[in-house]
Amino acid sequence: MLRKPALLLALILVVSPPAMAGDGQVPKGKALKTLVHAYLDASFGERIKMRKRWDETLAPLEPAKLKALRKELLKIALKHGPKLKKGTNYFLDEKAKKGKYILSGKAGKALFLGLHGGGQGQGDAGSAASAMGGGGWLWIYPEVLHKTGPGWTSTGTEEFVIELIQAAKRTWKNVDPNRIFISGHSMGGYGSWTIGSHHADVFAGIAPYAGAPTIVETPGGRIVQPGLIPNLFNIPLHFYQSGDDKNVEPDANDLANVVLKQWKKDHPTGFEFRYDRVEGRGHAAPKEGYLPSQKWLAAHDRKPRPKKFLWQPVLAWKRHFYWVYWARAEMETVLQVEAKDGDRIEINTLEGGDDYSGLSVLLGAPLVDLSKEIIVVAGGEERFRGKVQRSFSTLMMTLPRLDEHLLFDARVDL
Repeated sequence: MLRKPALLLALILVVSPPAMAGDGQVPKGKALKTLVHAYLDASFGERIKMRKRWDETLAPLEPAKLKALRKELLKIALKHGPKLKKGTNYFLDEKAKKGKYILSGKAGKALFLGLHGGGQGQGDAGSAASAMGGGGWLWIYPEVLHKTGPGWTSTGTEEFVIELIQAAKRTWKNVDPNRIFISGHSMGGYGSWTIGSHHADVFAGIAPYAGAPTIVETPGGRIVQPGLIPNLFNIPLHFYQSGDDKNVEPDANDLANVVLKQWKKDHPTGFEFRYDRVEGRGHAAPKEGYLPSQKWLAAHDRKPRPKKFLWQPVLAWKRHFYWVYWARAEMETVLQVEAKDGDRIEINTLEGGDDYSGLSVLLGAPLVDLSKEIIVVAGGEERFRGKVQRSFSTLMMTLPRLDEHLLFDARVDL
Protein backbone atom coordinates (compact mmCIF):
# COMPACT_ATOMS: atom_id res chain seq x y z
CA MET A 1 0.00 0.00 0.00
CA LEU A 2 1.36 3.42 -0.95
CA ARG A 3 1.82 6.03 1.71
CA LYS A 4 -0.46 8.96 0.86
CA PRO A 5 2.30 11.57 0.38
CA ALA A 6 4.20 9.21 -1.92
CA LEU A 7 1.08 8.40 -3.92
CA LEU A 8 0.26 12.09 -4.32
CA LEU A 9 3.78 12.86 -5.49
CA ALA A 10 3.74 9.92 -7.88
CA LEU A 11 0.61 11.27 -9.52
CA ILE A 12 2.10 14.76 -9.69
CA LEU A 13 5.19 13.39 -11.40
CA VAL A 14 3.03 11.61 -13.96
CA VAL A 15 0.68 14.40 -14.94
CA SER A 16 2.77 17.52 -14.43
CA PRO A 17 5.82 18.09 -16.65
CA PRO A 18 6.85 21.15 -14.59
CA ALA A 19 7.43 18.79 -11.66
CA MET A 20 10.52 17.63 -13.53
CA ALA A 21 13.64 19.71 -13.84
CA GLY A 22 12.90 22.60 -16.18
CA ASP A 23 16.08 22.06 -18.18
CA GLY A 24 15.28 18.42 -18.91
CA GLN A 25 17.88 17.21 -16.42
CA VAL A 26 17.48 14.69 -13.61
CA PRO A 27 16.57 16.35 -10.29
CA LYS A 28 19.22 16.49 -7.57
CA GLY A 29 19.43 16.41 -3.81
CA LYS A 30 16.15 16.22 -1.89
CA ALA A 31 14.10 16.32 -5.10
CA LEU A 32 15.85 13.18 -6.38
CA LYS A 33 15.41 11.45 -3.02
CA THR A 34 11.68 12.24 -2.97
CA LEU A 35 11.29 11.07 -6.55
CA VAL A 36 13.05 7.73 -5.88
CA HIS A 37 10.97 7.02 -2.79
CA ALA A 38 7.78 7.84 -4.72
CA TYR A 39 8.76 5.47 -7.52
CA LEU A 40 9.62 2.61 -5.16
CA ASP A 41 6.26 3.06 -3.39
CA ALA A 42 4.28 3.23 -6.64
CA SER A 43 2.28 0.39 -8.17
CA PHE A 44 3.39 -1.40 -11.34
CA GLY A 45 1.03 0.68 -13.49
CA GLU A 46 2.07 3.95 -11.90
CA ARG A 47 5.73 3.12 -12.45
CA ILE A 48 5.08 2.63 -16.17
CA LYS A 49 3.45 6.07 -16.37
CA MET A 50 6.31 7.69 -14.48
CA ARG A 51 8.94 6.16 -16.75
CA LYS A 52 6.98 7.23 -19.83
CA ARG A 53 6.91 10.82 -18.55
CA TRP A 54 10.65 10.77 -17.89
CA ASP A 55 11.32 9.50 -21.41
CA GLU A 56 9.28 12.43 -22.73
CA THR A 57 10.77 15.17 -20.56
CA LEU A 58 14.34 14.26 -19.61
CA ALA A 59 17.39 14.53 -21.82
CA PRO A 60 19.60 11.48 -22.45
CA LEU A 61 22.10 10.86 -19.68
CA GLU A 62 25.68 11.98 -20.09
CA PRO A 63 28.14 9.06 -19.65
CA ALA A 64 30.53 11.23 -17.61
CA LYS A 65 27.87 11.77 -14.94
CA LEU A 66 26.55 8.23 -14.77
CA LYS A 67 28.86 6.84 -12.11
CA ALA A 68 27.86 9.45 -9.56
CA LEU A 69 24.16 9.16 -10.43
CA ARG A 70 24.17 5.37 -10.13
CA LYS A 71 25.87 5.61 -6.75
CA GLU A 72 23.37 8.17 -5.49
CA LEU A 73 20.34 6.21 -6.70
CA LEU A 74 21.53 3.02 -5.00
CA LYS A 75 22.31 4.93 -1.81
CA ILE A 76 18.77 6.33 -1.69
CA ALA A 77 17.10 3.02 -2.61
CA LEU A 78 19.06 1.04 -0.02
CA LYS A 79 17.60 3.26 2.70
CA HIS A 80 14.04 2.60 1.57
CA GLY A 81 12.39 -0.41 3.18
CA PRO A 82 12.87 -2.76 6.13
CA LYS A 83 16.17 -4.02 7.52
CA LEU A 84 16.93 -7.25 9.35
CA LYS A 85 17.74 -7.99 13.00
CA LYS A 86 20.15 -10.71 14.02
CA GLY A 87 18.72 -13.51 16.14
CA THR A 88 15.40 -15.36 16.39
CA ASN A 89 11.70 -14.54 16.46
CA TYR A 90 11.88 -11.48 14.24
CA PHE A 91 9.49 -10.59 11.45
CA LEU A 92 10.07 -8.68 8.24
CA ASP A 93 6.82 -6.87 9.02
CA GLU A 94 7.10 -6.41 12.79
CA LYS A 95 3.84 -4.49 13.05
CA ALA A 96 1.75 -7.25 11.47
CA LYS A 97 4.00 -10.02 12.87
CA LYS A 98 4.33 -11.44 9.37
CA GLY A 99 7.38 -12.89 7.66
CA LYS A 100 9.27 -14.73 10.40
CA TYR A 101 12.99 -15.38 9.98
CA ILE A 102 16.10 -16.37 11.93
CA LEU A 103 19.55 -14.91 11.34
CA SER A 104 22.90 -16.45 12.25
CA GLY A 105 26.54 -16.25 11.28
CA LYS A 106 28.81 -13.39 10.43
CA ALA A 107 27.84 -10.69 7.97
CA GLY A 108 30.19 -10.90 5.03
CA LYS A 109 30.18 -11.08 1.27
CA ALA A 110 28.47 -14.50 1.08
CA LEU A 111 24.84 -14.95 2.08
CA PHE A 112 23.09 -18.34 2.36
CA LEU A 113 19.36 -18.96 2.67
CA GLY A 114 18.35 -22.16 4.45
CA LEU A 115 14.79 -23.33 3.74
CA HIS A 116 13.11 -25.63 6.26
CA GLY A 117 11.13 -28.78 5.62
CA GLY A 118 7.58 -29.49 6.68
CA GLY A 119 4.20 -30.01 5.10
CA GLN A 120 0.55 -29.54 5.99
CA GLY A 121 0.55 -27.76 9.35
CA GLN A 122 4.25 -28.44 9.91
CA GLY A 123 7.63 -26.76 9.54
CA ASP A 124 9.45 -23.85 11.12
CA ALA A 125 12.58 -21.81 10.58
CA GLY A 126 14.17 -23.24 13.73
CA SER A 127 14.49 -26.71 12.20
CA ALA A 128 16.65 -25.36 9.36
CA ALA A 129 18.64 -23.11 11.71
CA SER A 130 19.51 -26.06 13.96
CA ALA A 131 20.54 -28.32 11.06
CA MET A 132 22.29 -25.97 8.65
CA GLY A 133 24.68 -23.06 9.04
CA GLY A 134 28.43 -22.70 9.20
CA GLY A 135 30.94 -22.04 6.46
CA GLY A 136 31.71 -18.63 7.92
CA TRP A 137 28.72 -17.20 6.03
CA LEU A 138 25.72 -15.13 6.98
CA TRP A 139 22.59 -17.31 7.09
CA ILE A 140 18.93 -16.37 6.79
CA TYR A 141 16.30 -18.98 7.66
CA PRO A 142 12.85 -17.84 6.49
CA GLU A 143 9.63 -19.49 7.64
CA VAL A 144 6.83 -20.17 5.17
CA LEU A 145 3.79 -17.93 5.47
CA HIS A 146 1.45 -20.89 4.99
CA LYS A 147 2.27 -24.36 6.32
CA THR A 148 1.16 -26.46 3.38
CA GLY A 149 2.87 -29.04 1.16
CA PRO A 150 3.97 -26.47 -1.45
CA GLY A 151 4.52 -23.87 1.27
CA TRP A 152 7.52 -22.22 -0.36
CA THR A 153 5.49 -21.19 -3.38
CA SER A 154 2.23 -20.51 -1.52
CA THR A 155 0.69 -17.05 -1.83
CA GLY A 156 3.21 -14.42 -0.83
CA THR A 157 5.96 -16.72 0.47
CA GLU A 158 8.17 -16.63 -2.61
CA GLU A 159 7.93 -12.84 -2.68
CA PHE A 160 8.79 -12.81 1.04
CA VAL A 161 11.98 -14.83 0.43
CA ILE A 162 13.14 -12.39 -2.27
CA GLU A 163 12.28 -9.42 -0.06
CA LEU A 164 14.42 -10.90 2.74
CA ILE A 165 17.37 -10.80 0.35
CA GLN A 166 16.59 -7.17 -0.47
CA ALA A 167 16.40 -6.39 3.25
CA ALA A 168 19.79 -8.04 3.77
CA LYS A 169 21.29 -5.72 1.16
CA ARG A 170 19.84 -2.74 3.03
CA THR A 171 21.17 -4.02 6.35
CA TRP A 172 24.75 -4.91 5.42
CA LYS A 173 26.73 -3.00 2.83
CA ASN A 174 29.22 -5.85 2.45
CA VAL A 175 26.68 -8.42 1.20
CA ASP A 176 27.85 -9.20 -2.33
CA PRO A 177 24.90 -9.65 -4.76
CA ASN A 178 27.13 -12.05 -6.71
CA ARG A 179 27.48 -14.35 -3.65
CA ILE A 180 23.93 -15.23 -2.62
CA PHE A 181 23.03 -18.93 -2.38
CA ILE A 182 19.89 -20.92 -1.58
CA SER A 183 19.66 -24.32 0.06
CA GLY A 184 17.01 -26.47 1.73
CA HIS A 185 15.97 -29.94 2.91
CA SER A 186 12.77 -31.88 2.14
CA MET A 187 10.05 -29.27 1.50
CA GLY A 188 12.95 -26.81 1.67
CA GLY A 189 14.62 -28.82 -1.09
CA TYR A 190 11.52 -28.31 -3.20
CA GLY A 191 11.62 -24.62 -2.26
CA SER A 192 15.27 -24.16 -3.18
CA TRP A 193 14.75 -26.05 -6.46
CA THR A 194 11.78 -23.85 -7.35
CA ILE A 195 12.70 -20.42 -5.99
CA GLY A 196 16.32 -20.86 -7.06
CA SER A 197 15.23 -21.62 -10.64
CA HIS A 198 12.55 -18.92 -10.83
CA HIS A 199 15.15 -16.38 -9.68
CA ALA A 200 18.32 -17.84 -11.15
CA ASP A 201 19.54 -14.31 -11.85
CA VAL A 202 19.48 -13.59 -8.09
CA PHE A 203 21.49 -16.55 -6.84
CA ALA A 204 25.04 -17.82 -7.34
CA GLY A 205 24.12 -21.43 -6.59
CA ILE A 206 21.37 -23.84 -5.49
CA ALA A 207 21.62 -26.87 -3.18
CA PRO A 208 18.40 -28.90 -2.62
CA TYR A 209 18.51 -31.98 -0.36
CA ALA A 210 15.87 -34.73 -0.22
CA GLY A 211 13.46 -32.45 -2.05
CA ALA A 212 12.62 -32.38 -5.73
CA PRO A 213 11.09 -30.27 -8.47
CA THR A 214 7.42 -30.81 -9.21
CA ILE A 215 6.72 -33.31 -11.98
CA VAL A 216 3.76 -32.69 -14.28
CA GLU A 217 1.81 -35.36 -16.17
CA THR A 218 1.13 -34.30 -19.77
CA PRO A 219 -0.31 -36.11 -22.82
CA GLY A 220 3.27 -36.43 -24.04
CA GLY A 221 4.56 -37.90 -20.79
CA ARG A 222 6.00 -36.72 -17.48
CA ILE A 223 7.90 -33.44 -17.51
CA VAL A 224 9.60 -31.19 -14.96
CA GLN A 225 7.34 -28.28 -14.04
CA PRO A 226 7.84 -25.34 -16.46
CA GLY A 227 9.92 -22.41 -15.28
CA LEU A 228 12.74 -24.45 -13.75
CA ILE A 229 15.25 -26.30 -15.93
CA PRO A 230 15.89 -23.77 -18.75
CA ASN A 231 16.54 -20.99 -16.22
CA LEU A 232 19.48 -22.97 -14.77
CA PHE A 233 21.74 -22.34 -17.76
CA ASN A 234 24.09 -20.02 -15.81
CA ILE A 235 23.73 -21.18 -12.21
CA PRO A 236 25.47 -24.11 -10.46
CA LEU A 237 23.12 -26.74 -9.01
CA HIS A 238 24.01 -29.49 -6.51
CA PHE A 239 21.07 -31.76 -5.65
CA TYR A 240 20.95 -34.80 -3.40
CA GLN A 241 18.67 -37.84 -3.24
CA SER A 242 18.70 -41.18 -1.46
CA GLY A 243 17.15 -44.03 -3.40
CA ASP A 244 15.36 -45.38 -0.32
CA ASP A 245 13.72 -42.08 0.63
CA LYS A 246 10.07 -42.85 1.41
CA ASN A 247 9.09 -39.20 1.98
CA VAL A 248 10.42 -37.92 -1.34
CA GLU A 249 10.84 -40.82 -3.74
CA PRO A 250 13.71 -40.54 -6.24
CA ASP A 251 11.67 -40.50 -9.46
CA ALA A 252 11.39 -36.71 -9.66
CA ASN A 253 15.09 -35.99 -9.14
CA ASP A 254 16.04 -38.86 -11.43
CA LEU A 255 13.89 -37.35 -14.18
CA ALA A 256 15.33 -33.88 -13.52
CA ASN A 257 18.82 -35.36 -13.90
CA VAL A 258 17.90 -36.86 -17.29
CA VAL A 259 16.34 -33.59 -18.46
CA LEU A 260 19.34 -31.56 -17.32
CA LYS A 261 21.68 -33.85 -19.24
CA GLN A 262 19.64 -33.32 -22.41
CA TRP A 263 19.68 -29.53 -21.98
CA LYS A 264 23.42 -29.74 -21.33
CA LYS A 265 23.87 -31.72 -24.54
CA ASP A 266 21.93 -29.10 -26.51
CA HIS A 267 23.64 -26.16 -24.76
CA PRO A 268 27.12 -27.42 -23.80
CA THR A 269 28.38 -24.06 -22.50
CA GLY A 270 25.83 -24.03 -19.68
CA PHE A 271 24.12 -26.20 -17.06
CA GLU A 272 26.78 -26.94 -14.45
CA PHE A 273 25.24 -29.44 -12.04
CA ARG A 274 26.01 -32.34 -9.72
CA TYR A 275 23.53 -35.03 -8.75
CA ASP A 276 24.43 -37.02 -5.64
CA ARG A 277 22.29 -40.18 -5.86
CA VAL A 278 23.03 -42.36 -2.83
CA GLU A 279 21.47 -45.31 -1.00
CA GLY A 280 20.76 -46.02 2.63
CA ARG A 281 20.15 -42.48 3.86
CA GLY A 282 16.37 -42.45 3.66
CA HIS A 283 15.11 -38.91 4.15
CA ALA A 284 18.20 -37.84 6.10
CA ALA A 285 20.92 -35.38 5.18
CA PRO A 286 24.03 -36.51 3.30
CA LYS A 287 26.34 -38.71 5.38
CA GLU A 288 29.02 -36.01 5.30
CA GLY A 289 26.49 -33.33 6.19
CA TYR A 290 25.41 -30.28 4.22
CA LEU A 291 28.61 -28.26 4.36
CA PRO A 292 30.75 -30.00 1.68
CA SER A 293 28.18 -29.43 -1.07
CA GLN A 294 27.55 -25.87 0.13
CA LYS A 295 31.29 -25.20 -0.05
CA TRP A 296 31.19 -26.41 -3.65
CA LEU A 297 28.49 -23.82 -4.32
CA ALA A 298 30.45 -21.10 -2.51
CA ALA A 299 33.37 -21.61 -4.89
CA HIS A 300 31.19 -19.97 -7.57
CA ASP A 301 30.14 -16.39 -8.19
CA ARG A 302 27.00 -15.31 -9.97
CA LYS A 303 27.32 -14.12 -13.57
CA PRO A 304 25.02 -11.08 -13.54
CA ARG A 305 25.50 -10.14 -17.19
CA PRO A 306 26.15 -13.43 -18.99
CA LYS A 307 26.68 -13.38 -22.72
CA LYS A 308 23.96 -16.00 -23.08
CA PHE A 309 21.01 -17.04 -20.95
CA LEU A 310 17.71 -18.90 -21.17
CA TRP A 311 14.51 -17.81 -19.47
CA GLN A 312 11.15 -19.49 -19.10
CA PRO A 313 8.95 -17.02 -17.18
CA VAL A 314 6.12 -18.39 -15.04
CA LEU A 315 5.56 -15.58 -12.51
CA ALA A 316 3.65 -12.47 -13.55
CA TRP A 317 5.56 -10.37 -10.97
CA LYS A 318 9.01 -11.56 -12.09
CA ARG A 319 9.69 -9.11 -14.93
CA HIS A 320 13.45 -8.50 -14.78
CA PHE A 321 15.71 -11.47 -15.55
CA TYR A 322 19.44 -10.86 -16.13
CA TRP A 323 19.45 -8.26 -18.92
CA VAL A 324 15.90 -8.34 -20.18
CA TYR A 325 12.76 -6.76 -18.73
CA TRP A 326 9.43 -8.18 -19.87
CA ALA A 327 6.51 -6.16 -18.52
CA ARG A 328 3.92 -8.76 -19.52
CA ALA A 329 5.80 -11.90 -20.39
CA GLU A 330 4.40 -14.76 -22.43
CA MET A 331 4.29 -17.40 -19.69
CA GLU A 332 6.21 -20.65 -20.25
CA THR A 333 7.87 -19.35 -23.42
CA VAL A 334 11.55 -20.33 -23.42
CA LEU A 335 13.70 -17.43 -24.57
CA GLN A 336 17.31 -17.71 -25.64
CA VAL A 337 19.06 -14.36 -25.39
CA GLU A 338 22.63 -13.93 -26.56
CA ALA A 339 25.13 -11.10 -27.07
CA LYS A 340 27.11 -11.77 -30.24
CA ASP A 341 30.24 -10.18 -31.67
CA GLY A 342 29.69 -6.91 -33.48
CA ASP A 343 27.39 -5.47 -30.80
CA ARG A 344 24.59 -7.71 -31.97
CA ILE A 345 21.87 -9.12 -29.72
CA GLU A 346 19.95 -12.21 -30.86
CA ILE A 347 16.71 -13.37 -29.23
CA ASN A 348 15.06 -16.63 -30.20
CA THR A 349 12.21 -18.73 -28.86
CA LEU A 350 13.06 -22.35 -28.08
CA GLU A 351 9.54 -23.14 -26.88
CA GLY A 352 6.37 -21.11 -27.38
CA GLY A 353 5.46 -18.31 -29.78
CA ASP A 354 7.44 -15.44 -31.26
CA ASP A 355 5.55 -12.55 -29.65
CA TYR A 356 8.21 -10.32 -28.09
CA SER A 357 5.98 -7.31 -27.53
CA GLY A 358 6.76 -5.44 -24.36
CA LEU A 359 10.22 -7.00 -24.07
CA SER A 360 13.03 -4.56 -23.24
CA VAL A 361 16.65 -5.51 -23.88
CA LEU A 362 18.89 -3.95 -21.21
CA LEU A 363 22.28 -2.92 -22.53
CA GLY A 364 25.73 -2.06 -21.27
CA ALA A 365 29.24 -3.46 -20.81
CA PRO A 366 30.43 -6.13 -21.31
CA LEU A 367 27.50 -7.09 -23.54
CA VAL A 368 27.80 -4.26 -26.07
CA ASP A 369 29.70 -1.04 -26.66
CA LEU A 370 27.12 1.75 -26.42
CA SER A 371 29.36 4.13 -28.36
CA LYS A 372 28.73 1.96 -31.43
CA GLU A 373 25.71 0.94 -33.47
CA ILE A 374 23.65 -1.77 -31.76
CA ILE A 375 21.70 -4.44 -33.64
CA VAL A 376 18.84 -6.38 -32.07
CA VAL A 377 17.44 -9.39 -33.91
CA ALA A 378 14.39 -11.22 -32.50
CA GLY A 379 12.88 -14.31 -34.09
CA GLY A 380 15.23 -13.95 -37.04
CA GLU A 381 13.96 -10.42 -37.79
CA GLU A 382 16.00 -7.27 -37.28
CA ARG A 383 14.04 -5.14 -34.79
CA PHE A 384 16.54 -2.37 -34.10
CA ARG A 385 19.72 -0.90 -35.56
CA GLY A 386 21.32 2.29 -34.31
CA LYS A 387 22.83 4.16 -31.38
CA VAL A 388 21.15 3.63 -28.01
CA GLN A 389 20.76 6.56 -25.63
CA ARG A 390 21.19 6.20 -21.90
CA SER A 391 18.06 7.15 -19.99
CA PHE A 392 16.97 7.90 -16.44
CA SER A 393 13.85 5.78 -16.96
CA THR A 394 16.01 2.69 -17.58
CA LEU A 395 17.95 3.29 -14.39
CA MET A 396 14.67 3.54 -12.50
CA MET A 397 13.23 0.47 -14.23
CA THR A 398 16.09 -1.63 -12.85
CA LEU A 399 16.75 0.18 -9.54
CA PRO A 400 14.28 -1.91 -7.45
CA ARG A 401 16.67 -4.86 -7.73
CA LEU A 402 19.09 -3.02 -5.37
CA ASP A 403 21.87 -4.59 -7.40
CA GLU A 404 24.64 -2.51 -8.95
CA HIS A 405 25.37 -5.26 -11.49
CA LEU A 406 21.75 -5.32 -12.73
CA LEU A 407 21.34 -1.54 -12.73
CA PHE A 408 21.15 -0.59 -16.42
CA ASP A 409 20.98 2.82 -18.07
CA ALA A 410 20.23 1.88 -21.70
CA ARG A 411 17.62 -0.29 -23.35
CA VAL A 412 15.90 -1.20 -26.60
CA ASP A 413 12.14 -1.78 -26.42
CA LEU A 414 10.67 -4.33 -28.81
